Amino acid sequence: MVSMNRTKLAIGLGIAVALLIGVRIFILSATPKEVDPRTRIQQMFAEGKQAFENEDIDGMLQFLADEFSFGGMNKQQLRYRLAQFFNQSENIRAELGELQIEVFAGRIIVRTTVRVVSRDPQASGGINTLDFGVVEFEFRKFPQRKWLIIQYEDWRLVRIEAPQMSGEISL
Repeated sequence: MVSMNRTKLAIGLGIAVALLIGVRIFILSATPKEVDPRTRIQQMFAEGKQAFENEDIDGMLQFLADEFSFGGMNKQQLRYRLAQFFNQSENIRAELGELQIEVFAGRIIVRTTVRVVSRDPQASGGINTLDFGVVEFEFRKFPQRKWLIIQYEDWRLVRIEAPQMSGEISL
C-alpha cells in the first residue's frame, strides 16, 4: 500500500514537472525573437504604411507608445483625426523616401520624406497631396506582453516631428 502511494506520488510529480517544462518551452517558443533594430524599424514602417493605406487605424496605432506626440496630438487625438481623414478621403496612398536610420542606446531616430496622396470624394477629380517634407520619427524600446504571460521588449514610436509643417497638422 505504501509503495502504491509512492508510485502515484512519483507519477503526479512527473506529470507536474512535464507540465512545467512544457509551459517553459511554450513561452520560449512564443516569445518574439530579438531582431536587428534597423530590420525591425523597416518592418514597422512597411506594416504601418500598409495599415495606413488600408485605413486600419488600430494597425497603425499598435506601433505607438502611450507617451506618443505629433503636432500637439496624443495617441487618442491622432486616432480621432485619422478617422476623420479616412472618412473624407479615398484612394489613400503614402509615399516615403529612403529611411535614414540612426541607432542609439535605447532609441532610434528615423528621417524620411513623407507625402500623402488621396482623392477627395466631395471635389470632382480632386486629388489632395499633403507634403510633410523630411519627417523625424523617434522610437524607444518598451516592455511588451503577449498573451499576458510572455514578456519581451520592442520598439515603439514616441514622437513625430515634421519641421516643414507649420502650425497644426492638417490630416
